[in-house]
Amino acid sequence: MKTVFVASSRKFYDIVKNIKSNLDKLGVKAYYPYFEFGDGFIENDEEKKKQVTLKHFPEIDKIDVFYIVAKDGYVGCSVIIEMAYAYAKGKEIISSEPIIELAARALVNKVMAPEKFVNYVSK
Repeated sequence: MKTVFVASSRKFYDIVKNIKSNLDKLGVKAYYPYFEFGDGFIENDEEKKKQVTLKHFPEIDKIDVFYIVAKDGYVGCSVIIEMAYAYAKGKEIISSEPIIELAARALVNKVMAPEKFVNYVSK
């Protein structure tokens, strides 16, 4: 069984929570983004965004697979930063769909829909 980090833009948070729930049911250790921080969303708080990004790096150090929810090929800047970190650390990188940004797409090892991904990492 693999340890994973599920990354995405905040606009796909419901998809991430669903994937995380399915992984939890199967006993897969999974980290995911902290879109809420303290008493609310971090959307307009630069310091909280910085803290969240930096908190993800030690978690990425612990994983086997970095999974990106890339609905319609979209990933945000924060995901690209985390993806590059995971790549530099030699992690397997899988996205749910082909990523639009070519430089980011070059870092991806596989494309795998969420249901197939959950099955893949639970073995």
